[in-house]
Amino acid sequence: MKEFVDIAVIKTGIECLLEVYVEDAEEPLGPDSVLIEHLSVEFAPLHVAKPGKIATTVRYQRRHVEHPFRTSATSAKVTRWAVGKLAPTEDPIDFQLKHDGDVLPSDSHLGQAARGEKSIVLDLVFKVEPQG
Repeated sequence: MKEFVDIAVIKTGIECLLEVYVEDAEEPLGPDSVLIEHLSVEFAPLHVAKPGKIATTVRYQRRHVEHPFRTSATSAKVTRWAVGKLAPTEDPIDFQLKHDGDVLPSDSHLGQAARGEKSIVLDLVFKVEPQG
């Protein structure tokens, strides 16, 4: 894992402590981990990020919930969590997240939307499907 992080530091120019995550994982891979042992048969991106979680607030119909997520959390994961808390009788597939008015694709990552910040506010909205 150390070699992988060293390459990431060289490529990004970020010279601080970095952690490596498999997409949607809650815990980083340890520095002594053997990378190949953590790769699954199905493709899952690896994320290199500064340590810590992103304090995430999701708003929906004048209510909001908060939860810290890793930068590697997908928008789909955050949406499922938020729907479970704010609209538990609804199907998460009918919702999407917006950040500053822009829809976050379900396969985007929280770290991308937060752009290096350690907090973010998102809006949970119904998907609009064009008719006709």
